[in-house]
Amino acid sequence: MVTKNYLSLITIFFAINLTFSQNLDLNKTPKDDHLDQAKSIAKNFFENLEEGKHKENAEYIVNNVGASWDESKKITERNSYLSKFEIISMKPPKGLYGDLNGYDLIEEGFLKGSDRYFRHTYLGYFEDSFLIFEFRFYVKSEEKVSLHYIGWSENNPFEYMSTADMLLPRYN
Repeated sequence: MVTKNYLSLITIFFAINLTFSQNLDLNKTPKDDHLDQAKSIAKNFFENLEEGKHKENAEYIVNNVGASWDESKKITERNSYLSKFEIISMKPPKGLYGDLNGYDLIEEGFLKGSDRYFRHTYLGYFEDSFLIFEFRFYVKSEEKVSLHYIGWSENNPFEYMSTADMLLPRYN
């Protein structure tokens, strides 16, 4: 009896796996429309940063990255992003960066086999220095691109771009 039930479970398990399995497609990459949506999100972010619209950026990030957070975490994170953007925008000598006066897309990273999760890396040029901005995007089931992660770094861009996770998409 135990053996028969065990075999039934194994049969069901394999049937389910066969139903939901698929072949690995290493040529699968994000659609141009999704990449354009992501670039539009980044463009809006940088325009807001340049114009000092820090609340709009903080709100957008919290509504996307933190969509599942409870309200207290949303308030905390919104205030954290707001203060970070204000610090970035402080003009020298009080601050390190000052006004944003341009940015370049320096990398598009894809996970081979996935067309719904990808990364864009930008170099933001400020009055007195630069920052590297990393955006990660997720394509929702309704084909809408959403921001899944944002971060920035003041590291040397050549060192930052030579880390294993930045090089991985180039050599897969």
